[in-house]
Amino acid sequence: MNAITVLSAAPHDLIDAWFGSVIAQERDALSRFLDTDQNGVSATITLLAAQTRPVIFTGIGKSGHIAAKLAATFSSLGTAAVFVNAAEAAHGDLGAVEPGSAVIALSNSGSTEEIVRTLPLLKARDCTLIAIVGRAGSPLARAADHRILAEIEQEADHIGMAPTSSTTLHLAIGDALAVAVSRMRGFTREDFLRHHPAGLLGRRMIPVASLMRQGADLPSVTTSTDLLDLLAVMSAKRMGAACVIDRNDALLGLVVDGDVRRHLQSGPKLAGVTAGELMQTNPQTIGPDATLGDVLAMRQDAELDWLVLPVIDQAGRLLGMLHTNDLYG
Repeated sequence: MNAITVLSAAPHDLIDAWFGSVIAQERDALSRFLDTDQNGVSATITLLAAQTRPVIFTGIGKSGHIAAKLAATFSSLGTAAVFVNAAEAAHGDLGAVEPGSAVIALSNSGSTEEIVRTLPLLKARDCTLIAIVGRAGSPLARAADHRILAEIEQEADHIGMAPTSSTTLHLAIGDALAVAVSRMRGFTREDFLRHHPAGLLGRRMIPVASLMRQGADLPSVTTSTDLLDLLAVMSAKRMGAACVIDRNDALLGLVVDGDVRRHLQSGPKLAGVTAGELMQTNPQTIGPDATLGDVLAMRQDAELDWLVLPVIDQAGRLLGMLHTNDLYG
């Protein structure tokens, strides 16, 4: 076996050129595809949007990896999909294919043995075959009920053999199908978050009402609460703030640590100072039906750099309060 010679002394500008040429060639493959006539793709998208069974993706090798990724993308965007390895289809995995399913097969050559072997099996199950294929005259292209021709001039590697431009193009086409189908099905941002229950994406759907501090944990005072008692409440509840309410629990204002510090720095005496004098009279608030995602979106606004966020009902009554530490639990 020949040893591989590592060109450790290759000039940096040459290495940069190798790197950039691959991206440029893959970009050009996408541009050329966009310049081709894709009028028939709308029928494919309409068909996929109407599916009640899971969409089946199949492929082998690098195309199989792309097919598996696209199945996951379709599913996350609201269209149930599964991946069936073409090599395993005839060895039991075809059981995942319900009769009448829509099957999307990916292959650059369109004549890979494992793919070709599955074609009559899929037809026998009355499947609708959609091909994302690089060669118009291939067995896969001829057998397809719907065909998206993904031709490339050459692969992007230096020997022109590794799946690079072809798989990038297939991936982009599949992503475009997934998004278009999702839009036709009326899939929303909220639907997407429900499909991702783990991690921060899932947490974004949590209602504010389940995160807010309330009851005995809620720091609240009245306008007549003096400064020392106000500080005692703020310290005891460990939120660095206190809500100022009236006898009907309506929110009148908010006092935060900074308000107290600014008052002390101004030099007046402490005696006789009340929460009503220190409070912010128009604090940022949120409703209990909002989600964590809504709160995080508010924090993207640089002008809303708040530490705490009162939660009020439609009548303006204080229900609870969020602290920034509650957002990332």
